[in-house]
Amino acid sequence: MYDVIAKSLVFGTRNLDKVTNVTTNDQGRIFATAGQFTNAAKAISKLDNSVGKGASAAINAMGKVAEGNKALNAVAKGVNWASKNVNPLLIGAAGYRVFKADNKMDALRKEAYGMSAMFGVEYAMNSLFKTQGWAQLLDKIPGSKGKVIGKIAQGLLFVCGSIAGSTLGYKIGDSMNKTVKNIQDGLKDSNTNNNSTKELIA
Repeated sequence: MYDVIAKSLVFGTRNLDKVTNVTTNDQGRIFATAGQFTNAAKAISKLDNSVGKGASAAINAMGKVAEGNKALNAVAKGVNWASKNVNPLLIGAAGYRVFKADNKMDALRKEAYGMSAMFGVEYAMNSLFKTQGWAQLLDKIPGSKGKVIGKIAQGLLFVCGSIAGSTLGYKIGDSMNKTVKNIQDGLKDSNTNNNSTKELIA
């Protein structure tokens, strides 16, 4: 639970920054951002303490208010759906970036490598976290607070792995784009030289 809170809050904050930052202005991430913050709120509401009970009460209160208003109810359902479909929404955001790009083929290639690497690393880390060895490692952390810290560390480790995977994937995508461009430029030069040779012969 604490790992979900940690990674959802960090991912949500990072994506919110990319949405609001004038440099990135990545509007396609807004729905995934809402879903990630919703996941964090849901996880917090399950905590067996005053913070969890307060979050649970707030969520229930908002739900009751939304029931009496069609617009708010639609928004609530949309946000709840987003919380369960963050990864598809991230893929949709990548598609939106491709659509907005001037060179769509280069953008598509870059996003394909970036998203594939990110999801690949996340899958590997989730598989690791489910192993008995990882569970035994967490069990070795003494005290209840130690267990909480261990779970938070797991969530942050997942975030770091995901970021590292996507960063590497995007760099590979950029490298592939440069390689393709060099090949295309080489073919153009070759065609130009062949045409010049034909003109001289003629």
